[in-house]
Amino acid sequence: MKYISALLLGCCMMMVQQLQAQVTVTGQLTDKDNKLLVLPYASIINKTTGKRAYSDQGGFYRIAAGPRDMIVFTFVGYKPDSITVQQSSGTETRNVELQVEGKVLRSVEVTAHYTPYQLDSIARRDQYGFILDKENKPLAGGSTPQGFGLTFSPITRYSRREKQKREFKKNFEKAEHERYVDSRYTPVLVAQVTGLKGDSLLQFMSEVRPDYETMRMMRQEDLLYWITDKYRAWKK
Repeated sequence: MKYISALLLGCCMMMVQQLQAQVTVTGQLTDKDNKLLVLPYASIINKTTGKRAYSDQGGFYRIAAGPRDMIVFTFVGYKPDSITVQQSSGTETRNVELQVEGKVLRSVEVTAHYTPYQLDSIARRDQYGFILDKENKPLAGGSTPQGFGLTFSPITRYSRREKQKREFKKNFEKAEHERYVDSRYTPVLVAQVTGLKGDSLLQFMSEVRPDYETMRMMRQEDLLYWITDKYRAWKK
């Protein structure tokens, strides 16, 4: 009887220790240069346990962890960042600021199948496919069905989540368009055509930037002529 009691006590103590070892890591994700810009649908991964979570519309996140676990934060268009859990129990608040990826991309090198831009785009598409592949659902509104006098509708309940999903899709598409322009309209190319350097080069590229639709229609030879014409007008 004493042996059983001791065994039960030992099991209880082990359970208590395990519970105490659980940490809830929480905080908010924002843009490093503009702290008022929050990052919704950012990916939060506990590299130690493999658990994954996502930030909400306000950029807030919550994920379970243990002491010394590594938490990695990623968001489309931003450099990834990571933290190491410091506490051994309770709630640990860690606000994270992600930095926008630099505009200066590596040179475009054509491989046997894909350019670096295409490889990066495929990787991003795989990472966020679970959101992008979901069909848009109806939002709550004047046409929301109210049959049999019911005032509650699942459409109303999930409307906020649906808006977040749609907003993420729109931002993802916009970021992909910007990346495509950056992959072709590079500082190396513009400098070769115009002879500009340093701040003058950056100023010209910022003021004279082709949009996505224009870039998709231009061949590389046409792009060189386009940059030349824009540079001549810019000098005047």
